[in-house]
Amino acid sequence: EVCREKTLPVIEKFLEQVGEDDLPPGRKAFVSFELFEHLHNPAAFLGHLKQLMMVGDLFIFTTLSGAGVDIQALWQDSKSVSPPHHLNFLNPVSIRKLLERLGLQVLEVTTPGKLDVDILVNNQAHIKDRFWRTFVASASEEAKQQWQNFIAASGWSSHMMVTCRKP
Repeated sequence: EVCREKTLPVIEKFLEQVGEDDLPPGRKAFVSFELFEHLHNPAAFLGHLKQLMMVGDLFIFTTLSGAGVDIQALWQDSKSVSPPHHLNFLNPVSIRKLLERLGLQVLEVTTPGKLDVDILVNNQAHIKDRFWRTFVASASEEAKQQWQNFIAASGWSSHMMVTCRKP
């Protein structure tokens, strides 16, 4: 709705149903939020998207990172690890390899997450690692925030955002 209010064209279709005639002329930014972990075949999805893209078009998306602190610490008890709903757990390294293999240029991969430590705090009973169990039980709110900032800045959050383009 916000995009429409700003007169930005919005196409609400499954990617496989989008054709070139659906797209506006000129440069485009394709976006996808919290979808990749649900895809049966991310490479096929990206291949279809690349066919729709013109040189210089952007693709910006968010997805889970399987290397994220909360997912790693909770693993089978993580609510994010929930097959058959979440099928793919890429990470900053593997998403770069996939995009580059498919001929897309990676501009940025970040993990700007803000909830990893909160997720651990809310799931303390399932944490098996001694360090994380002790940390979530006894760290100050300030220390938890510092760690969350570090987790996000260093690429270890379970929330990943990627920007790439068709070269």
